[in-house]
Amino acid sequence: MKWPSTGPVLAVVCALGAAIACGPKTPPSTSPAPQPPPVANPAPATPPAATPPAAPPATPAPPAAQAPPAQGAPKPPAPPPLLGHLSRADLQAYASWKPLFAPQVPYVPDAAAVAAIKANARGVTALLIMATWCPDSKRELPRYFTIMDAAGVPDSILTMVGVDRSKKDTEGLTEKWTVSRVPTFVFFRDGQEIGRFVEKLPAGSTSTLEAEIARVLGERK
Repeated sequence: MKWPSTGPVLAVVCALGAAIACGPKTPPSTSPAPQPPPVANPAPATPPAATPPAAPPATPAPPAAQAPPAQGAPKPPAPPPLLGHLSRADLQAYASWKPLFAPQVPYVPDAAAVAAIKANARGVTALLIMATWCPDSKRELPRYFTIMDAAGVPDSILTMVGVDRSKKDTEGLTEKWTVSRVPTFVFFRDGQEIGRFVEKLPAGSTSTLEAEIARVLGERK
């Protein structure tokens, strides 16, 4: 058997190889990197922990209250005390004594003591040494006048003398009758002292001014 000549076949193969070798080179296509599949309903990201708000600055304490500075004219001085021979009207007209003769709760003396004073007041006179600056005088004198009014004893039996803080008077009555405390009531009958009431009742005493006056007037010397 006779094989066909290889010349034409070889020529075709060489031509095909030359065509492939000289053809344009197309870069290989680059496939994108595979992506992970989406996750259904992704969990929400955990929010960062809330930072607590900063504490407000402390409110400073208000400054201590201070007394306002004194303004205006200075307070006028207290009126001078009443001195020498005085009457009930003089005391009622004295500024700091006016409220004492119109108290909110009037003094009501004991009726039995008032009756005893009335029964023994005949021929009695009294010397009163007092001071308008004295708290005991302020308490006892308005009571004395209330008691004597209730007993029907007139103011004319009373000699009232006001003294200063030295407790002296120009007539020397405090020295003559040895008066060192105010008020001091000295009671007389026929010019002779029969008793006195000095300053105030002792602490814890259950007596009253009218009871003490009744006791003195009941003395017979």
